Amino acid sequence: MSVLKLKLDQDQLLEDFFESTHVIGIVSSARDYQLCWQINNYMHLDFRVNNSLEINLSKNNRAFYFSVFEFEEPTKSSVHYFYNNHCQAEFLLPELKNVDYLWMVKGDYYQLADVKKLIEQLRHVELVQLVSLLDIREIKNKMNLIF
Repeated sequence: MSVLKLKLDQDQLLEDFFESTHVIGIVSSARDYQLCWQINNYMHLDFRVNNSLEINLSKNNRAFYFSVFEFEEPTKSSVHYFYNNHCQAEFLLPELKNVDYLWMVKGDYYQLADVKKLIEQLRHVELVQLVSLLDIREIKNKMNLIF
């Protein structure tokens, strides 16, 4: 019996997953559910935790779970993901240790100008301390964002 081996092309996977994607970095001392609740109220969105998207990373025989909130906009064919960047003393993206949360916008509807409007709105959310647009090409561990 022959065995068929498939090789995953990670570069192609990354390119496909991050096509038409913008990532926003958020600094806040609030818990993820508190911040999402406030963002939902202020910006009239509907982020909800999606346990099936939770990211599990293992390091030094320990498991770390990073929550992911999701908000779909079917009329704009866009999906928003809100990642917690830290769990205990570990980080989903270690190169961004100063960033507490990541907001990823996927879809062709949102252009750079639209994302900048989101960032301006986000700056007015009470629990948000700092917001910045991140360059996905400069993130080394972006594979960790794929669920």
